[in-house]
Amino acid sequence: MTLQTVEFSSPVFFDKKVQDLNTELATLGWISKLYPIAWKGEDNEGEFPEVYYNDGSNKNLRVMPDGNSISFFQIEGDITEIEDYWYNIPLSLTVWTNLKLVYPTKKYDYTAELISDVLTILRNNSCNDMVISTDQVLEEFSYLQKMLKQNTMRPYTAFKITFSITATAC
Repeated sequence: MTLQTVEFSSPVFFDKKVQDLNTELATLGWISKLYPIAWKGEDNEGEFPEVYYNDGSNKNLRVMPDGNSISFFQIEGDITEIEDYWYNIPLSLTVWTNLKLVYPTKKYDYTAELISDVLTILRNNSCNDMVISTDQVLEEFSYLQKMLKQNTMRPYTAFKITFSITATAC
């Protein structure tokens, strides 16, 4: 499996935290495309998750369910200062997976095992207040909503974990 990531050369603040989390998520070995923070892109077909290439150009990459598995982060609200230069950052991590491709020998729905893998990484990296969603995970993106059943019915699965982290702005 070829691992694909989009990285910053010198990340700071929430980008550094997310890049560190992606480094840890890569150790799982089953998420083939690890993306940083996605923003909501839009065209005449609808809204979709989109990440910047981080290559100095004006290019963005549309994040779509594809291949073995993908993951991307989003900022989920206001970033609040908790003390001088330290902030609470609400984030989410969305993971989409093709169960037939990740572990082809498993003949059952092992979504809970994948969630457990990701939770362990998040917990070990000081993520707090975790909430897991497995229903309508991609619904906020109208472009993906058109294909929601095709993207989340077995053998496909998706989940979203909302959590918070603390980071310094310096």
